[in-house]
Amino acid sequence: MFFCGNCGWAVAQWPTTAKHNSHVDFARNNVWPQPFRGQDAASTVAPFEIMKRNGWRDNNTVGSMLFENNRLTEAGRLKVAHLLASTPSNYRMIYVQTGANQEETLARVQSVQSTVSTLVTDGQMPAINITSVAPSSSPGAYQNLVHRAIQKTTPTPRLPVFSGLATPAQTSVAPQDQQ
Repeated sequence: MFFCGNCGWAVAQWPTTAKHNSHVDFARNNVWPQPFRGQDAASTVAPFEIMKRNGWRDNNTVGSMLFENNRLTEAGRLKVAHLLASTPSNYRMIYVQTGANQEETLARVQSVQSTVSTLVTDGQMPAINITSVAPSSSPGAYQNLVHRAIQKTTPTPRLPVFSGLATPAQTSVAPQDQQ
């Protein structure tokens, strides 16, 4: 409602913003749910992308057990070589687990960097990041026990005894011959 002070008349008119907003609302309602599908898809996929990144971080982490006196052990060098050879390029980064203090962590990173520089002769060097998250692992003795228990309890594969039930009857007739 608009009131004119000079003549005393009250005039009803739409403010321009309200009129514009009603057109926007009308257009949005007529194309629903299209404008929101991208947001819905992104919010559905986001947790899986986080899980995927966390899995690659876990796989690409050089943990404390692969260092001895803050130098990579032979197993650590093999792990780094495997990561450089088998990791897809968009996930090719190496995570180094933090040490007890900053000096230990920096020595670990330097050891990994020197190993990477000897293994990568051409191309781009992978990023080396520091993480405090320990990689998931278990002792080799435990894994050996589990593997042997699985082998011991797995039955020998054999085909079932033939019973003759799967053979066709001798009196079967083709569909065209029944006429």
